[in-house]
Amino acid sequence: MTVKKRILIKGGKVHNVGYRPFLMGRAQELKIPNFHAKNIKENGKQVVDVRVGGEGGRIDKFLKFVNENWPEFAEVENISVEEKEYEEDIMTLEDFSGLLSALQLSKIVQAGLGMVEMQKQTIEMQKQALGKHDQTLDKQDSMLDKQDQTLTVIKSGVNEMRESREENKTLLLDFHHDTIQRFDNLDAKYGKIAENMERILEELKEERKEYRETVERLVNAIIESRKEK
Repeated sequence: MTVKKRILIKGGKVHNVGYRPFLMGRAQELKIPNFHAKNIKENGKQVVDVRVGGEGGRIDKFLKFVNENWPEFAEVENISVEEKEYEEDIMTLEDFSGLLSALQLSKIVQAGLGMVEMQKQTIEMQKQALGKHDQTLDKQDSMLDKQDQTLTVIKSGVNEMRESREENKTLLLDFHHDTIQRFDNLDAKYGKIAENMERILEELKEERKEYRETVERLVNAIIESRKEK
């Protein structure tokens, strides 16, 4: 005797957990000829609406399976079976299998399109990030150019200082020689003055040497810093 039943499976999570393929597989095992299942909502609750049709003994086994088993990640709160026999036509199990495959394929396609869209958005974000990176590099280039200009000015100033020191050195040496010649003609009592002048000149030379070395170290440090960048 052919029996038709409608089963409502309600819970917090009965959609998108593989419930319909899970039940369809059992219906195939029991050789139930008519089967249909769809996801609906009632009062905000997720519901799997199942309709089966076939020989009474097979339908009883199916109902027992439904009440005792569900997918691993499903959250089932209530399973009910309509008391009166379901009277509407139920599609064949084979037709439903094709329908379910088409629905799942559609989901896969939609998911793929969503991933493509996400990739497009990611690529656009990467382009924007690269644009900002290019702007940053431009700013860095500008800063480096300014540093080059600053180094050029410093080098020019150092060269001028070197030239000035050389001129001063020449003038001091000339003055020194002239002074020595003059003091050679003076009385011996002025010899002490000549000795003091010599000492002063040597101290001046030492100070100029230290100053020159300090400036050269500063320039070299700036150049090395520029190379590291």
